[in-house]
Amino acid sequence: MGAYMGNDNDHEALRFIFPVSKSTLYQFLNTCSRGVIFSDESGKTLFANSRMQVMLGFSADELADKTLDTFIIPKDRPKINSSLRNISTCNETNTEKTIETVAIDNNDREVPISISYHIICEDENKLIFCLIEDISQHVNLQKELYKQAITDPLTNLYNRRYFDERLFQEFTRSNRYTRPFSVIIIDIDGFKQANDTYGHGFGDQMLIQATKAFETVLREGDTIYRYGGDEFAMILPETTKEGGIEVADRMKAMFVSSFSQNEQRIRLSLSMGIASYPEDGKDERALIGSADRRMYMSKECGGNLVTAYDEIDHFSDDTSMLLRSLSSLANLLEKNRGMSSHGVSHSQSIRTLSIEIAHRLGLSKEQISLIEQASILHDVGSIIIPSAVFYKKDELSETERNEIQRHVMIGEEIIEMIRPDEEHEELVELKQIVGQHHERMDGSGYPRGLKGDEIKLEARILGVTDAFNAMISNRPYREALNRDKALEDMVKHAGTLYDSQIVEHLVAIETQHL
Repeated sequence: MGAYMGNDNDHEALRFIFPVSKSTLYQFLNTCSRGVIFSDESGKTLFANSRMQVMLGFSADELADKTLDTFIIPKDRPKINSSLRNISTCNETNTEKTIETVAIDNNDREVPISISYHIICEDENKLIFCLIEDISQHVNLQKELYKQAITDPLTNLYNRRYFDERLFQEFTRSNRYTRPFSVIIIDIDGFKQANDTYGHGFGDQMLIQATKAFETVLREGDTIYRYGGDEFAMILPETTKEGGIEVADRMKAMFVSSFSQNEQRIRLSLSMGIASYPEDGKDERALIGSADRRMYMSKECGGNLVTAYDEIDHFSDDTSMLLRSLSSLANLLEKNRGMSSHGVSHSQSIRTLSIEIAHRLGLSKEQISLIEQASILHDVGSIIIPSAVFYKKDELSETERNEIQRHVMIGEEIIEMIRPDEEHEELVELKQIVGQHHERMDGSGYPRGLKGDEIKLEARILGVTDAFNAMISNRPYREALNRDKALEDMVKHAGTLYDSQIVEHLVAIETQHL
């Protein structure tokens, strides 16, 4: 067989100029830097050169009579066979097809290869001539360049570009299988001030430390990304909004704990926004828009906060602004009084638990939004309680007890001051939830002695979560109870002090989380 160059008129001249013996051709093929295979029309190997044997680790005898697809990964075999069939039906010499795939060598190692097929027609016979190149180095370089393109060099987290890719994949998967998932947008409160004060080197170390704190709370399947600047993002597959809130609260507590122990020069915290598919958005843009908007709501309310729902949209802009100001005041009040456990404030804890119970009870989105707002503002009236009374370790006098109980009605008055000139239905309901969360089912609560269904359902939920969280938190006059003891006490008083159905949900949630 001679090398083909030029047209038919030149063929004989070239053979005369370059006479090639079989041994010379065999030597050339075996010293070729690429793998060479000759196959018949059915694809069976007639010849494989030395390079091909080295590339796959099989001997010439092991390769003989085998079809090429035998050595290709299973998923690519139909593509290889289809390509071979198409080229073998062509009657034109030098027809060529190139395809990239992955071969499997004698040690079950995957080897990326490029195959160029050529059909050689002579008289009635056809041969398939394959040039095969090991492209591992090229593929590895591509992978490395791609990894660099999707990785943040400072934190080694995936970046915004890869987040967008993964979010699209998660939408595709969740749509196909009708499964939920959640995203969290995270912003570090106080980072800009720390960066400006201590320099960019210090800021970089803070981002690295923050990344380590985040990674400690990741569950299997969860992924976190450097979203940009001091913002991060998470994708939580198979996670409802309640699950997302739980993860966010754990992350916030771990972050605050990490920075309070390791860095005394600054006080950093997290503002987070959560959005869940499908309830918060049917496409990537809508979902991220919801999470981003809620993250900014958390910042506007003073930071160190997780927001999973939008503000009640019936409020005017002025009303919403005043509610945010009140939320900031309530958050500041709790911070100053140390009403937190592991970096999570009392109101944040009961908000998460109240929302989960509300979902289990099938409350509407509007009701859940009211519960979330009431959870933040439920103790805003305690601003009137003097520090001497609030921190008192001895038994309270009747006057002091009345002063503490009066905070509920003060909270109502503060909310009423937002729109004093007109009745606003949602504000009225918010005021009622805040004003009734210390009422009890048997009428023994305060400030009005309401009982049973006279107490709004939302207030009954808040009453249960508020009482439970108070039990498991340290107070000036007593140490915290363990969760089992607190749950036992809640069950003991279910039906008398607390709504029995709500207590059942509380126990189910807390038992599940243990």
